[in-house]
Amino acid sequence: MFKTYGSTSSHASQKFNRMLVDGLIANGCEVDALTQRIIVKGGENDLTRPDEEENGIRYKYLPRYASKKKNRLMTIWNAWQEIRKWKQRNPDGVVICDIILGELSIATWLSSFGSSVKNYGIVTDVPGIRAGDQRKGIKAIPQKIKDHMISVYDGYIFLTEKMNERLNKKNKPYVVVEGMVDQAVLEIPNTVENKYPEAVCMMAGLLEDIFGVSALLKAFMKTDKANARLLFYGKGSAVSEINACAEKDPRIKYCGELTNQQIVAEEKKATLLINPRPAEGEWTAYSFPSKNMEYMASGTPLVAYDLPCIPREYLPYFYQITDENQMGQLLQELLCKEPEELHGFGLKAQKWVTEHKNAKVQAHKVVGMLQ
Repeated sequence: MFKTYGSTSSHASQKFNRMLVDGLIANGCEVDALTQRIIVKGGENDLTRPDEEENGIRYKYLPRYASKKKNRLMTIWNAWQEIRKWKQRNPDGVVICDIILGELSIATWLSSFGSSVKNYGIVTDVPGIRAGDQRKGIKAIPQKIKDHMISVYDGYIFLTEKMNERLNKKNKPYVVVEGMVDQAVLEIPNTVENKYPEAVCMMAGLLEDIFGVSALLKAFMKTDKANARLLFYGKGSAVSEINACAEKDPRIKYCGELTNQQIVAEEKKATLLINPRPAEGEWTAYSFPSKNMEYMASGTPLVAYDLPCIPREYLPYFYQITDENQMGQLLQELLCKEPEELHGFGLKAQKWVTEHKNAKVQAHKVVGMLQ
């Protein structure tokens, strides 16, 4: 997708679903993956794609149509047919669906008629209060459909306990899996020798002001360390502000969009990884920042807010921002620490998160619910 379009769909949701599949396989499950391929930038109809098998996972790809309206309708129809037939072949199985994918969620619901196979929903966001989502009127219809679809599942995989309180009105079975880390990150060690010679602060992902980009720029520009750098990777409406600040402060740079594999490699070379997403807005209590787990797993220290959705067990493993004014002081303080001290802190966080939050451990919770 990246080679063809120069962009990809959300790294976070793709990574969560992929690692859940890996975790289920690691716990002895058999997995068939029915995949809805995202349209990034139009393109031609792509109606035939052969099935694949990799690491014991069987992948089936739904046809993709260039017309968005036709693609939505045909995705529902084709997915319903595939899920219905799968349930007939696997009467002892279960279906797990990401509720944010509305077409697949509808198809999963339709497949429940005349079948005793249970459906479980992955809920990574609460429809209607997602970050920056302010759709109203006709544009809000997809949200209302997703809200209704949530209620028809037999159980849930939530990211936070707050999600369960808000969405699980009928007290159905649920498990909280705030995220997962990929232990493959350990294959290439994070070493002091491999770090950039400069003191590099890095932010990667959606570059929107709602995620604190502007506040981070102001905070960094208050620091006086000459060899400090602030590098941004990703896309979003804040890119223009980043470039404007870079003209004033040459220590700041926008580096474009990379694949997740390339991003992780850059994370290991940085001094600090910043997630300036503030604890503002109702959505921060429901949406766990998956980027925090990726940052911690890299072995480079994480600097972030202590959000309402973050379990207390995480607190010893990242440097906490308290407010915008303190952010600049914290960055100044951390950038003046010895590289070895920062590196040691990052490795401690990496060890904890890869041992306790890897895909096998987290998926074990899901398997316990399914049984």
